[in-house]
This record gives sequence, structure tokens and C-alpha cells, in this order.
Amino acid sequence: PAKPQNVDDEKIEYFGNTRFPKFRPKPRRTITPGDAVGQATPAVKPTPQPLTAQMQQKWRDILSPEKNLETRAKIIHDIGHSYFQDIVDLRDNGDKLFEAPKQLIRGSRAHYLPSVSGKTLAGANADVLDLCEGRTTLLSINFNKFSERHTQSFVEPFEAAFADAENVQVVQLNIEENWAKAVVLQMCLPFLRRQIPKHRHDRYLVHYGNVEELRKSMGIANSLIGYVFLIDKELRIRWYANGLAVMSEAQAMVALTRKLAKTNK
Repeated sequence: PAKPQNVDDEKIEYFGNTRFPKFRPKPRRTITPGDAVGQATPAVKPTPQPLTAQMQQKWRDILSPEKNLETRAKIIHDIGHSYFQDIVDLRDNGDKLFEAPKQLIRGSRAHYLPSVSGKTLAGANADVLDLCEGRTTLLSINFNKFSERHTQSFVEPFEAAFADAENVQVVQLNIEENWAKAVVLQMCLPFLRRQIPKHRHDRYLVHYGNVEELRKSMGIANSLIGYVFLIDKELRIRWYANGLAVMSEAQAMVALTRKLAKTNK
């Protein structure tokens, strides 16, 4: 079998007598821990449109050269940033982007949670803004089954610490951007309802569709990693973490939530 040899920044792979340089993937660009994430201004929920208006807009988009160029650019971007690229990134850089900050982001410089709509496991249409508003919230975001163990490593100690707190809650957001996989996820919803504790069903939101803007604004660099965000009652993002929780992160999360909950009363 071919034996790789490290030479400076290259990984040389041997195939017979021929050497092929294979550069290591660059570490994915991430935010600096403690930087404000989210959108700079409060989010506005989109106004629901009747089905007839949606179909008319879809037809206008099909006939629009500008929209066709946007669609083409998105397809090219998706090809360049594929699921397999996230796998390679995970293999070479690990399943944690950084260790979470130890302090809250000050309210004066914190950014706001973007709007994401969907359907809860309880069957109601909802927006994540409605679910989080008015209470101190740990928001978890998953894009696939693999990342669930990351977010659960934060959710479990959070729920244990605040089981009796009325103004503290967990909201979970499950996002599927691929429409083919979305069909599979819809078929698996009965299993998901059995797997998720019933008391979370009305705060477990499933969203189908592209969330590229949310990814960019919230520092989501790899969809195979789970993310959690601490949201205050005014929907500002005050703390965040990713990957599997280490003990110091879980302790910081609980301490910061207690501090934030006092100011949210």
C-alpha cells in the first residue's frame, strides 16, 4: 500500500513510482470566539403569502434572467461546498471549531437571532423568534443525525440545571436544506416524535429549505457540527458553542444562563 510522507505543507502520496502532491485542506474559516453573531438589527418575520401568490412569484422567477443567474450561482456554490467537503474538513480539523467563550457578549453589542420558520413536532406552524422571545433560551441547531450528539451534550446538563426554572427553556431547530433528504426526514417524523421527549415537542422546530444567510451570520462553518446559542428575552445572541461540550463549557453555560436569567426577569 502507498505510504504518505509529510513534506512541509504537502502530503505526498505514492502510486507505484509516481509521486502526486496532495495539499492538506485549509482549516475552515471561523469566527473569533466572543465576536457577536447573528444579524445586526432585529429580525422581521416574513408575511405568509397565499398559495396563488406563491405560484405567481415562482413563475416570475422562472422567467427572470436575474433570478436564473442567482440560481446558477447558488448551484455552483453548492457544488464547491459539498457535503463531502464537510466530511473532509471534519476528518482533518476535528469536530470542534473552537472552545466557547467564558463570558456573555454584552447586550449593547450583541446581534439578533434571524427568523426561521417551520413546523414543530406538535404539528404547529411557528417561527423560531416566537419560540424564543421573552425567555432565556438555549437554542440548538442541527443539520443531520451526526450533530445531534454534539447539541445533546449541552442540552442535557442545561435541562438538568434548569428543570424547575419558569423563565428558562430549550428550543431545538432541525434544518434540512436538501429537498430529497427533506422527504426522508418527513417520513421519519413519527420516529423523531418518539425519540424526542414529549415536553420538548412544542419547542422542537423542523425547517426545510436553504438557510445560507443564517449560516453566514451565525458562524456555522460545517453542517456536520452541532451548534448551541444562548438567547436573551430580547432575542439577542449572548453566548454560543459548538461540537461536543467539554466540562468547562458546560459549567460556563450554566453559570452564564443563571446570570442572564436574573436580568431577564
